[in-house]
Amino acid sequence: MLRRTRILATAGPSTPPAVLRELIRAGADAFRLNFSHGTHDSHAAMYAAIREASAAEHRPVAILQDLGGPKIRTGEIPQPFDVAPGETLTIARGNLPGGPGRIFCNFDALFAAAKPGHRLLVNDGHIELEVVSSTPDVLETRVLQGGTLSSHKGINLPGVTIQTSAVTPKDEADLIFGIGLGIDLVALSFVQTPDDVNAARRIATAAGAPDLPIIAKIERPQAVDGIEAILDVADGVMVARGDLGLELPLEKLPAAQARVTRAARARGVPVIVATQVLESMVREPRPTRAEVTDAAHSVDERAAAIMLAGETAAGQFPVRAVQMLQAIICEAEGALTSPMAVAADAEASRRPGRALCEAAVALATRSGAIAIVAITKAGKTPRMLASMRPNAHILAATTHQRIAARLSLTWGVTPFVTDEITIPKVRDVLRARQMVAAGDVVVFVSMHPRLTEEGRNFIHLEQM
Repeated sequence: MLRRTRILATAGPSTPPAVLRELIRAGADAFRLNFSHGTHDSHAAMYAAIREASAAEHRPVAILQDLGGPKIRTGEIPQPFDVAPGETLTIARGNLPGGPGRIFCNFDALFAAAKPGHRLLVNDGHIELEVVSSTPDVLETRVLQGGTLSSHKGINLPGVTIQTSAVTPKDEADLIFGIGLGIDLVALSFVQTPDDVNAARRIATAAGAPDLPIIAKIERPQAVDGIEAILDVADGVMVARGDLGLELPLEKLPAAQARVTRAARARGVPVIVATQVLESMVREPRPTRAEVTDAAHSVDERAAAIMLAGETAAGQFPVRAVQMLQAIICEAEGALTSPMAVAADAEASRRPGRALCEAAVALATRSGAIAIVAITKAGKTPRMLASMRPNAHILAATTHQRIAARLSLTWGVTPFVTDEITIPKVRDVLRARQMVAAGDVVVFVSMHPRLTEEGRNFIHLEQM
């Protein structure tokens, strides 16, 4: 109950079943399955292991499927080789093996978008190339910054719009597979416009999951510029600072992160901050001072969640990384001196459901309530409460395990499952699980969009 900012850990080679339980005990609220790597069989095995660990720890955790998206990569390079500044390097369209002087790439849109004078950043920017000439099949480049080229390294084309959908045929197959598994949320990579999110929504609906929450990963400048339109259709956003930091000049990255966070917070849409949060802990038992400050800053901005990637997926200290992030979050939240005012747009302010939640927050503030207990079937009430960033803790009572899992990645919400969502039953569960203490003041709230639904819209103040 004490920590409001959620921790999203990436599952991978460093997280066998025994470690999964340790990660949950350390503070992981959700797990990410990175579909840029692995097979359907390996992801299915990890999914089952996470569900088993969650049940064993008696704690709902969310499973987020992260689709690979249209990532531009180098082709096969059987023998890695070095390139030096001033050398020429040919990038040809196709799937053939590459070698010194000539590599291949099968991403057709790259050859349509890249023009003379454009820069290419390879392998997270470690290698920089300048396009000298271009045809529909070949890019001739000059090396500006050298390094070692090897297979399947990312290629970025900063500042250039690439005409491609965020949902590739592989992503569609992966999404349908993930829905069949029972994933709780999906993250869509390289979103540029609302159409990308809508395309994923259509696939999810056809696969029988129309209400699947879709997280738009903000990795390109076009998404930052059009963030308001993307927020109209997405259920959440992730500031994926890895590729965004390559697509933008690095000095512009903090402002871009702040803009996305502010815009999402104003809409009541959750924000996940990702990439290189505690990157040094992939190899070291302690983070750098700068990493600690960066993570604390995300808490100050009221991000809904902070994501660990390689730290837990492939790092040497996965459990310690989660423990460290939890300690940073708790300390940063303890230093917050005032609630963050969140202004809703005019249309949202007029909705009866929001009015009920605003009244519940005001009542909790005036009465000194320790918690607001949201009675929910689909998760809307606790999510709306979370968007207001109240000082009181938000406890979400639901009869559905799936809803509890999805809510575990929502700022400030502690979900729990109960057989009934009547106040007497929820009160008994709160006491039995010691989620509140005798004498604590709590506010119960329930909302339904139709005011004619008897017994579904109420606020109730009580001392336990």
